Amino acid sequence: MADASPHVEVRRLGPEDLPAYKLLRDEALQRHPESFTSDAETERLRSPESYLGRLGLSEPLGGTFLMGAWVDGELAGSVACERELKRKLRHRANIVGMYVRESHTRLGIGRRLLASSLDLARQAQGLEMLTLTVTASNDRAVKLYERVGFKVYGLLPHAIRIETGRKVQYFDKAHMVLML
Repeated sequence: MADASPHVEVRRLGPEDLPAYKLLRDEALQRHPESFTSDAETERLRSPESYLGRLGLSEPLGGTFLMGAWVDGELAGSVACERELKRKLRHRANIVGMYVRESHTRLGIGRRLLASSLDLARQAQGLEMLTLTVTASNDRAVKLYERVGFKVYGLLPHAIRIETGRKVQYFDKAHMVLML
């Protein structure tokens, strides 16, 4: 019996990958507004090239990058790491924008994206800690981050406010940290 599992390649994204990243990001923001602080309407207006800074190409110490997971040639997931710019904060970076397409969940892609990100972050000169925020009600995501070593250190109630017509919903954000 042949192995039917798809081929998954996790790697750092480059400028040539930005159009695929833009499509994935727009999908994430549209499908899961409660999970991201950016809104779909505003971000949809951005060009793929506007995400060039997320690649960290001009970051001499490392710690800013965009990881992607490709499944049979399709970008199925991504996560970014953005190093702080201020001198007193350069020992920190933020994990942001984690998303795996629903059609590719439960294949270990999120775990692999995070593992690759942690490996790359550990290579960055002077980087000591990673932080992130996650929608507190997203148990699956919180557990994934905990499995790779992140710990909750706080909760921001009503961190995200979403209006749909007359209906307003609030979502809390859990703040997490991992010491490298």
